[in-house]
Amino acid sequence: MSDHDLHLISFESCPYVERSRIVLEEKGVDYDLSFIDLDDKPEWFLEISPRGKVPVLEVDDTPIFESSVINEMLEELYPEPAMFPQDPVSRAEARAWIVYNSDVLMGPAYLLMIDKNADENRESLRSGLERVDQELGEHPGRYFLGDDFGLVDAVYAPLFTRWEAMTKLGHGDLLDGLDELRDYGHALLERPSVQAARYDDLTEAVLAYSEG
Repeated sequence: MSDHDLHLISFESCPYVERSRIVLEEKGVDYDLSFIDLDDKPEWFLEISPRGKVPVLEVDDTPIFESSVINEMLEELYPEPAMFPQDPVSRAEARAWIVYNSDVLMGPAYLLMIDKNADENRESLRSGLERVDQELGEHPGRYFLGDDFGLVDAVYAPLFTRWEAMTKLGHGDLLDGLDELRDYGHALLERPSVQAARYDDLTEAVLAYSEG
């Protein structure tokens, strides 16, 4: 199902691309997927990605960048199943937790994977995860904002698809005692769209990247 020609550009272990793949899978939208080498970016990619980063989703002849922008556009183009609350306040709440993930969790998690400032980033990531665990306890339901899988969940899922790699790197204990968060992670990993969007050799790719 697609009214548009969609081409998603990625590299093999990018969590931000995974976010958009999850949304595409949830909505049952047909799309093409291609991978580039971030260490040797082709000129055609640099012409369509102002920051030289993935993801980029080409919609017909128009390149769209930034995963949160891509995902909200997909929600507008393909409104079923709905993945964003209709109420403006709830929508703002969802956007805020999406930003929280990007600003508070993903940075320290990435730096831990490449072993930069390990103690500082472990403390920062643990603090951020504790706050999410607290928030999940205040929202009954299987997913972040209740029983319906949404854009917030698509953003948090890549953290958990990488947790096997985090464990092998010695950071799996960061979830110790965070029962709400651990249950949430299990629910995300059981979602068919999350598994479909996951790169086949993700753990190996993340570990190889951390060593590179």
